[in-house]
Amino acid sequence: MGVAALGLALGAIPGQASADSGVISASNGQCEAQWLSGNDWFGIRDVDNGDSDYCYVDYSFNSDHSNRSRVSRQQDVNTNWGYYGITVTSSYIYFHVCKERQDDPDICSGWVTATT
Repeated sequence: MGVAALGLALGAIPGQASADSGVISASNGQCEAQWLSGNDWFGIRDVDNGDSDYCYVDYSFNSDHSNRSRVSRQQDVNTNWGYYGITVTSSYIYFHVCKERQDDPDICSGWVTATT
């Protein structure tokens, strides 16, 4: 069991760090995400489990959003937060949250910047 999954299984809530981002959302709040700098994690939440879509975060360490990577929340698991660790390679991270839609274009928030 991965560290993030273990934290969820035990009901642990990551600690708040001063460089954590605020919660951002896409698709009228159906997908939410937050950068948790103390753990180098993204929290992702899929609020709408009644569809066949899922939520993901695209992130980059470049201000032009090049060389992107992605972390995804499994489709319709539950409405709790899931936590996904990444390897940090810069002092700043740029990211947005998106709702993946099967037959339509994805809906994404604007890009935000956080301190790592």
